[in-house]
Amino acid sequence: MKKIFILVVLLILLFNNYGIIIKADDCPFPQIPIKTLSATWYDDPDHASCGFEVLTGPLGPGNRLVVALGTKLFQEGANCGQCYEITSPFNNKTITVMATDSCHDAGYCQADNHFDLYTDAFNLLGSPTGVISGSSGLSYIKVPCPTYGNVKIMMKDGSNQFWTSFLVFNSRIIIKQVSIKLSNSQQFVDLTRQPQGNYWPSPNMVAGEFEVRIESIGGEFIYVKIPSIESRKIYDSGNQFSADGCLGNKYDPFAPYQIVSNSISLLPPSLYIIFLISLFFLIINNIFSNKIIN
Repeated sequence: MKKIFILVVLLILLFNNYGIIIKADDCPFPQIPIKTLSATWYDDPDHASCGFEVLTGPLGPGNRLVVALGTKLFQEGANCGQCYEITSPFNNKTITVMATDSCHDAGYCQADNHFDLYTDAFNLLGSPTGVISGSSGLSYIKVPCPTYGNVKIMMKDGSNQFWTSFLVFNSRIIIKQVSIKLSNSQQFVDLTRQPQGNYWPSPNMVAGEFEVRIESIGGEFIYVKIPSIESRKIYDSGNQFSADGCLGNKYDPFAPYQIVSNSISLLPPSLYIIFLISLFFLIINNIFSNKIIN
């Protein structure tokens, strides 16, 4: 019994004192259904504000189920790459779309919750008209994006030894902050997102290897070391942000789980399972030991 008590105490200390958490029950954004969604459609989705260029190209989501967000939802690019699950009142279908652009119409796009959907997505909703009002029952929730593989980063066209700008893409969870540590520094410096876009300019580059720190809205960090500046060079980070605990699209089981973080430490599910198995055997051992004594 003493062994079991010690193991439980250690677990409590591990979680409370050292900030180690299980991410499986923690979705990084609220998933509250919004039932006042209005929608229109458009027909030119490539080369949009979020910088993903051709949607089926190396930077894009790989399909054309995308949305240009109304002004209030786009938030000057902060929601680039966010995915939404839409439920239609017309045919009860549910589809997932990714935000890749902003909607510029002076009328519809100023509504609190407006999606300007590419025609491939809009047609799946079964609407009898080309404009869906906010009172129709059309609804959405935020969900993780159904991407595969790792978060990636690219340096923009025109990058040189003095200047570059980073595009972060293929992330399940949208990006809160990108920071850089140059070869002549020991500190990370926060970059500022380009207004109305999805690039993070870094205007004071120096020669040598540098490190980029990518922070998700969930408070996780991914670090990428880059040997030198190279225009349009894509780097695979080797990691993906966790999306366990969210409704909708689930975490890719083939992607790496653990992500290095300065703010929280992730405890992989495998360690949690090992603890439970150890606790089980201790309990069994304690039961049989008591029987032998008795």
